[in-house]
Amino acid sequence: MKNESKGGSRLINGKRVMSLLALTLGIQGALMAQSALGADASSWAVTRTHVPYTGDAAFQGYAADQEPVSITVSLKLRNQDVLQDFTRELFRPGSPSFHQFLSSQDSTALFAPTQEQAKAVADYLAQQGFTHIDIAPNRLLVTADGTVGAARNAFRTSIGHYTRRGKDGIVNTSEVQVPAALSQTVDQVLGFNTLHQARVFSVPGSQIKPAYTVVSTTGNSAAHAYYPQEFATVYDAGTTATASKTTVAVLGWGSMTNAQTDLTKFESGQGIAAVPTSIVSTVTTTSKDDSGQGEWGMDAQAIVGAAGSLQKLIFYTDGGTYSSRTGSSGASNSGLLQVINRAVSDNTAKVLNMSWGLPECDGAPGFADSAFALGVTQGQTFSAATGDNGSYPCPLNGSAPENGAYGSTTQLSVNYPASSPYVVAVGGTTLNTSSTDSYVSEASWPYSGGGVSASEATPSWQPSGYAHRTVPDVAFDADWTNSPIIVYFTASSTSGISQSGYYLNGGTSLASPLFVGVWARLESANNNGLGFAAPALYAYASQFPFHDVTTGNNGYYSAVAGRDNATGWGSIDIQAASSFITATPGFNTATH
Repeated sequence: MKNESKGGSRLINGKRVMSLLALTLGIQGALMAQSALGADASSWAVTRTHVPYTGDAAFQGYAADQEPVSITVSLKLRNQDVLQDFTRELFRPGSPSFHQFLSSQDSTALFAPTQEQAKAVADYLAQQGFTHIDIAPNRLLVTADGTVGAARNAFRTSIGHYTRRGKDGIVNTSEVQVPAALSQTVDQVLGFNTLHQARVFSVPGSQIKPAYTVVSTTGNSAAHAYYPQEFATVYDAGTTATASKTTVAVLGWGSMTNAQTDLTKFESGQGIAAVPTSIVSTVTTTSKDDSGQGEWGMDAQAIVGAAGSLQKLIFYTDGGTYSSRTGSSGASNSGLLQVINRAVSDNTAKVLNMSWGLPECDGAPGFADSAFALGVTQGQTFSAATGDNGSYPCPLNGSAPENGAYGSTTQLSVNYPASSPYVVAVGGTTLNTSSTDSYVSEASWPYSGGGVSASEATPSWQPSGYAHRTVPDVAFDADWTNSPIIVYFTASSTSGISQSGYYLNGGTSLASPLFVGVWARLESANNNGLGFAAPALYAYASQFPFHDVTTGNNGYYSAVAGRDNATGWGSIDIQAASSFITATPGFNTATH
């Protein structure tokens, strides 16, 4: 079968994969399926879905049994020790498994739940009255529709209505349980918490300013705005080929049709060759929620600008319609996990952008780690913005801080999914260049998210004095005041864009797609053979051509020489990085 992650150039079948695993790890029977579990409900077990924090929310009463609810049941990966060892071997030069990325079929066969396990969960849901039950192609998720009453009986939980920060939502008020017979299969049950919503890290649509309000000036000016394609010059693409061999994805929620149109308008207006695009939705409904246009449009244009070109750009969305009760459509963990897993199951995009997150102190970190882990085995690189509240993203006096402001300065935290060990976390800088876009320096943007995770363990590839993952890994321009991006937006009454034209934007939601465009460019230069970026970036950090950022801070952490919790390793010189990779055996070529 064809390995999608190597651009179709490498053929790996099941026997080949098994021999690699056996040779590298000394194991046998990695594909032995666990027996299907019955649905004996005589005893119960707690899942990883615990009771969310509601101390700053007002209880409005318990949800009625007849109220509808849609759920996403996340299943546990099999052979997890083998998966961790194999992932390490993927990025160890000299290993027989070095860069032997799996197809989605092989990663599913090796590490996903068995068909019998997934069916046991689906059968249990059907017995409990759920409908529209669907098993994801990689068997990692089972989705279904039901009622609060069915959910209460099936998972021994209670569900209440709450109001928080002017928005209403539901929350499970007791731990979510499953019959003990399913406890070895079920990891989480998402869909019972619509109160805590992920958000994008950029300027809100209603506050976006027209591009003419900032004019590029001469000299080393702190008020220089950049069209997307200028970042290829700033970060020194030089003679490095464009990312025309690499497919990239933008992951989010709601309607993305205007963002798709905005990219086309930008390309035609700036004389840039059109990139093929598509929108992939996890549902069949048509979304009316265009509130994220300013984000998804910026993501796409920043990626194309930095990458020069792409093989294709895919917009992945949950596609749900706007809800006046929750205030958004797909920013819940349930919808986002479906989007992430669809991109992993498709295994088409090699570099994927997530310009959104939720503070660990305010949500459920780790909810998508299993999907990310499968993506890494397939050679995919997920990139996430670290946030626009510096080292203080937690609520202050019961209210979430606005982007570009600090929350509670008595509580340090980081955002997920940037804190995932399977994701590249991208912080923000203030960019300083000459009038001709030549790179001069960068400083930590004061609101660049960064710090130490409270729950995600330090990954094997990240040397650290901390017991938990630290972020960011890298950092790119984010300052929407002093070094903003100029992007095109189509007028939309629902997104807050009053008239079509060019606007200013920024945030770490700009920084992440800039990294995605840069890494896509390097992937294309290396036949899509680099895979997950973080292990190699850390392994060769002392030699890799980073722009080390040594000035500024993010509220608590200061930018210093080397890696820090404000700007990571800094940004990347594209041309120098391409040359370094070519000249460095071990970065992309197994050495024995």
